[in-house]
Amino acid sequence: MTTTFIANFVGKATPATIKQLAAITHENGGKWLISKVNFIEEQVAAVIKVELPTQNAAIVKDAFKQQPDLLVEIVNADNSKHNTEQIYQLRLDANDRAGIVNEITHVLDGQGINILDMDCQRVFIAGGGGISSSLFTSTIALRLPSNVAIEDVAKELESLSEDTRVILEG
Repeated sequence: MTTTFIANFVGKATPATIKQLAAITHENGGKWLISKVNFIEEQVAAVIKVELPTQNAAIVKDAFKQQPDLLVEIVNADNSKHNTEQIYQLRLDANDRAGIVNEITHVLDGQGINILDMDCQRVFIAGGGGISSSLFTSTIALRLPSNVAIEDVAKELESLSEDTRVILEG
């Protein structure tokens, strides 16, 4: 019999910490069904859905909880596998401007699109003659309602501004 739980944690960690937790999960017959791990410098925020034999759950949960610099919360999850419907990946590039993330999420939410992951970056570009600007880039994973085509979503996002480009990825 297997059990499934979700470990949420924030705090100070390194990629080695994550590797250690993954190894302990594997050593106890488990696997990470879904994982979202984000680092900013040595700070981490993560959500990991773990499936493993019920008899080993306490060992793995304790391994998460005993990390000295992490605040960890563990909740039981549905034993069913995560949703395997078609997931689309896209990259959006544009000149940076105030409110751009709000504009993007408004377009997607308006069509009932489920944003699974959105990673945004701003890159400062120094130009000659004292002119400088920022480039905004975002990678987005989404699940669409059955009546929405990904090509239409890309076109609507590109209509946000003259310089917005959307690239559909694998």
